[in-house]
Amino acid sequence: MDREAMTNEENYCFDVAGYLHVPGTLTRQEVERLNGVIDEVGESEGMLAWPGAAKEPFRDLLVHPALVWYLNQLVGPGFILDRAPEIWCEATCDTAAPLTGGNEPRDPSIAYYYQNGRRFSEGVRVLWALEDVNEGDGGFSLVPCSHKGYVATPEDVATGAGDMGLTYQPALKAGDLLIVALSTLQGMRSWRGDGRQRLLSYEYVGRGVIGKAGTGPMV
Repeated sequence: MDREAMTNEENYCFDVAGYLHVPGTLTRQEVERLNGVIDEVGESEGMLAWPGAAKEPFRDLLVHPALVWYLNQLVGPGFILDRAPEIWCEATCDTAAPLTGGNEPRDPSIAYYYQNGRRFSEGVRVLWALEDVNEGDGGFSLVPCSHKGYVATPEDVATGAGDMGLTYQPALKAGDLLIVALSTLQGMRSWRGDGRQRLLSYEYVGRGVIGKAGTGPMV
């Protein structure tokens, strides 16, 4: 990136909505390479440890210049990968599960707020679109502005039984990058699109944050 900081418009969008859409971050060749490896291996997780050259395109995404730049802006230097990459699609996700996240009750490990020119964004989900997602296709959905709300999520909103018109399904093109605050209410809904659904999800947290605690020593 050839600029020092996010624009006021980008800052405003992330602060108000809880997500940032960066179109065309990956080239067509990069998208084809990722899809080709996924099709060849036939797995939906564990990419960073796949044998031989199969893991390389997924490791390359860890140091993608645009992603690193935005993570330094949003989460801060020293960010860490907290959840290994996974393919998100109808076959790998429980689309009947309630949306997760929301800021009430506040979880310090994913907390977000912006005050007096300083941002505290402890965790984000990074979604790479490897196929087009059109409006009304379903799939990944979120409730904008829920990353800093102070009211518990109504059950019907979380389950989709009655979302009060609040749930938003982003339309994406293959190669787009979507960065979502972890405290934003989010999840997967049933896929209604004509084509294949394929999102690649990574999860990052700030330096010093304990997001996914391990089991400890095994005795």
